Amino acid sequence: MSYCNECGKKNDDDAQYCTKCGNYLAKNSSIEKDIDKFAEEFGRKAEQFGKRIEKKAKAFAKSVDQSSRSTTMHCSDCGTELDSDAKFCRKCGKKIE
Repeated sequence: MSYCNECGKKNDDDAQYCTKCGNYLAKNSSIEKDIDKFAEEFGRKAEQFGKRIEKKAKAFAKSVDQSSRSTTMHCSDCGTELDSDAKFCRKCGKKIE
């Protein structure tokens, strides 16, 4: 289908003039080809971007997972599990070093 750039009417691909307003349609084909070309390029770039984001998100999730495991601390006196930013044990009050 070919669309008229004057009135927007759909016309058959082989039409040279718009059936609604009489506008010459031959110039539309190059515009439509340009739009198709840019749309395909945009789609490829969007897909590449999505893959890069997915890869970075997986790497980030892996690093967060590893860091959350490695930051688990325990009090040396009572063995209570502590938050990674704890300066004192919440159970026995011992200073964490």
